Amino acid sequence: MSDRALVVLAVAVVLATSAVPLGAGVASAESQVVVQSVAVDPSTPRVGEDVTVTATIRNFESSSDAARINQVSLRAGSRTLATARDLGTLGSGGTVELPLTTDFETPGRKDLTLHVYGQGIGGGIFNVQYPVSVSVNERDSDVQLSLETPNDPSTEGQVNVTVANGAPSNVSNLRLTLSGPNATVDDASRVNASLGSGRERRVEFDVTFDGPGAQPLTASLSYRDADGDRRTVVESRTFDVDPPDVDAELDAEVVRENGTARIDAELTNFGNVPLEGVRLRADADGETVARKLVADVGTESTRELSIGESSLPAGDVTLIASYEAAGERYETTTTVDFAPTTDGNISLTGIEVIPAGGAIRLAGSASNTGETAVTGAVVSVVGTERVTPVSPAKNYFVGNVPAGEFTSFELTARLAGNRTDTVPIRISYIADGEGYTRVVDVTITDGAVGASQGGPEPDGPPGGGGFLGLGRIDVVGLLLRLALVVAVGGGAFYWWQRRGTDE
Repeated sequence: MSDRALVVLAVAVVLATSAVPLGAGVASAESQVVVQSVAVDPSTPRVGEDVTVTATIRNFESSSDAARINQVSLRAGSRTLATARDLGTLGSGGTVELPLTTDFETPGRKDLTLHVYGQGIGGGIFNVQYPVSVSVNERDSDVQLSLETPNDPSTEGQVNVTVANGAPSNVSNLRLTLSGPNATVDDASRVNASLGSGRERRVEFDVTFDGPGAQPLTASLSYRDADGDRRTVVESRTFDVDPPDVDAELDAEVVRENGTARIDAELTNFGNVPLEGVRLRADADGETVARKLVADVGTESTRELSIGESSLPAGDVTLIASYEAAGERYETTTTVDFAPTTDGNISLTGIEVIPAGGAIRLAGSASNTGETAVTGAVVSVVGTERVTPVSPAKNYFVGNVPAGEFTSFELTARLAGNRTDTVPIRISYIADGEGYTRVVDVTITDGAVGASQGGPEPDGPPGGGGFLGLGRIDVVGLLLRLALVVAVGGGAFYWWQRRGTDE
């Protein structure tokens, strides 16, 4: 709209030979004075703002007499708003523009009248009246409103109203309302005690439109300014609403960490309407094994949740997410193959037998082959008729062994008899809060060492035999080595004797 609104109405032309009212005014028969047009600037002034009403006054060419303009007034009923006097003489065909300036204390439509008083050269007087309408708005507010949606607007979604206080002082007692002719707004009216100068606040509204298409919304904010006066700001916007699109995806995977397993699931909303009343359940073998309540999922967002292994059996687990969108109920499913974690388990590996005087030393590793950590692990030699635990390592404190890791240990024992082929070792530990104890037989046969659970006892009489108590020894090999030593020693002695004789 232009800054000046040109209002052209029917002119009031008054022709008379004496002071007799005729139409909208009184004039001499010789003069033909009219208000040709009126312009208002600004066209929609605000409360307290200066507004100028410029009147264009003309004496038609057909007039045979000049006219003297004595006074021009702008009135609101009987109250005079602005006046100009002694404006001079307007000859035949002459025109003059006269600005009158005033202001208004209240908003609304103002119906005014412009009065032109004058006198013809022949002595006749006239009063020309011209109606003027002005629409006055509230004074310019430093508090502004803006409406927007975080995503493309749909029939169900969120509308954000931002309140910005650009005033140099705080405003108080704020009440914000959002409404629309074809919209349902949840909790449509919000209140707040104050908003600081230079601050802004975003208020989120859940809005349901009756259908797609152009849908208008209006935000209205009332507040008190620093003077305590009640002010109102209104802002409207029309949104192009899309039809509802329901598009959700459920993903799940098995996660193993910190010695435990779980199913992590994600429900993603790719549609343009929110998912509400969301529930997730896990089914296995035709039975529901777990249930979860999930918060609403907004458009273009994701909700994450986990189901611990205490609720889950081994095998296929089907996850079903049910939710409401666009007034209907939907389900989305996915299936994962779940395997529970294996408790920590200590096995003896890499055992080596080392002679140690009259005993043997068993050196090896206590390996955790499970998926959870083991604590307080101890290995010890179990005494039997043929095996005696001896110092310095009758038992060994292994301690904590993480999943998939190992810790070295050493044990010492004395064996009796040439048929002693196994050494029983007791293993004790704690896994997942439960204590475990078992005995493992470490087999010693022709230099090969192995560990077996509960192996059979070897044949042969107890006591006697053996070399240094080491059990079965390769006697033939020992005799061959002894003959070699004797031969080498004899040769050396013969050479030494020959050397002494030659000298």
